[in-house]
Amino acid sequence: MINTNKFLVSNTSFDPETLNLLSDAFEDAWLKIQTSGNRLARPGYANVMREVMAKHIFHLAQCGERNEIALSNSAVNFFTANYKA
Repeated sequence: MINTNKFLVSNTSFDPETLNLLSDAFEDAWLKIQTSGNRLARPGYANVMREVMAKHIFHLAQCGERNEIALSNSAVNFFTANYKA
């Protein structure tokens, strides 16, 4: 599970149910990146790339998105569009 504290804007808070949803969306998106064979999922890049993906998901949640599938798909699309392997 990711450490969510360093990604949150100070005036934003999420209830426990939403945090679980965000965590699940993140884990699903990261698994898709790993299984795609993307070289940026390798250990040397993984921490930074996971942070980028988490920030994207938190940004969407701050804008009101609460659909786990939409969050996950958006994170994968953002990742693959902006970070070529």
